[in-house]
Amino acid sequence: MNSFNSRLSDQLAAKQSWLCVGLDINPENMTQENPTLDDLKIHTKKVIDATREFAAAYKPNLAFFERWGSKGFAWLEETLDHIGADTLTIGDAKRGDIGHTAKQYAISLFDHFGFDAVTLNPYMGRDAIDPFIQNPEKGVFILCRTSNNSGVDLQNLAGNGKRLFETVAENCAGLNK
Repeated sequence: MNSFNSRLSDQLAAKQSWLCVGLDINPENMTQENPTLDDLKIHTKKVIDATREFAAAYKPNLAFFERWGSKGFAWLEETLDHIGADTLTIGDAKRGDIGHTAKQYAISLFDHFGFDAVTLNPYMGRDAIDPFIQNPEKGVFILCRTSNNSGVDLQNLAGNGKRLFETVAENCAGLNK
């Protein structure tokens, strides 16, 4: 059994790159007017093919697939097949829910879709994370400090001399064992 951390280290060394390609395929950002789902699928494959040599991982943002319903889930599965098993995939899901719901998300993302890792929102507590960290072959990336403009409204709040995002990072560091 190879841990996610070990596989990530191997992939970074093999590619000699830290590149993780975010697949946030937004039809509103396409140069083409009113792109169809097929247009988005073609664009996604072109992005993957153009970066395959350098990418250590791909990170599909699930929201851009989910908006299309069942057709979007099929597109996500096609995308993961196109990426292939040799490259790590990170489900950019930002999930964070109570234990029994989190368990269903973990089953969906790891067992059904086969992601190697996922992004999680830790603000509902440890039981929102636990179902995702049971298998050392799978990884998690926990939101601590995010890039959205209003994130600072909460993430920079101070308590005990530390900002909230720093406390989250410290609490989650112990999970990486």
